[in-house]
Amino acid sequence: MKSFDIEDIKNFMNQLLVSEAYDDFYLYEARVKGAIDYFIGGKLNKDYYDAEELENLGDAEYTTWSKVKPMVYELMKGKRRPLNFKIILMYSREKVVQLVESNNLPVKADDVGALFYNIHFDAGQLNVTTGTSLKVFTLDKRLEQLWDETVSKNYI
Repeated sequence: MKSFDIEDIKNFMNQLLVSEAYDDFYLYEARVKGAIDYFIGGKLNKDYYDAEELENLGDAEYTTWSKVKPMVYELMKGKRRPLNFKIILMYSREKVVQLVESNNLPVKADDVGALFYNIHFDAGQLNVTTGTSLKVFTLDKRLEQLWDETVSKNYI
């Protein structure tokens, strides 16, 4: 787990809310506190979809950031910044597989629950924290270190 303080908030938010830099991440959840509190849970409600739509979703359990980004953008735009917000993204399953397999890690891609990218804004400060969730116990920290490096190089 690594924490990054974001100095250029405007540029970071432009990357997050306008560009396609994070579009293939999954949304775990988003919370925005302004005049009222908003919560968006990213877990898909499979009962909502018909058979064809379910087939198109495949194994996805969460929606992609690209699908909810316009809603979150609408909640945040305006004359005033939100009081605070928290957005938890997860690295796409395909990219988790690629990261694990291309680096000969001791864990298998199926052992990885998620690689998290936590964005937190409060009191004018913006912070990003990485996180890993494994389905198995291991003392090996290479995946965590690799995820921290990946975020540092590509998403900060």
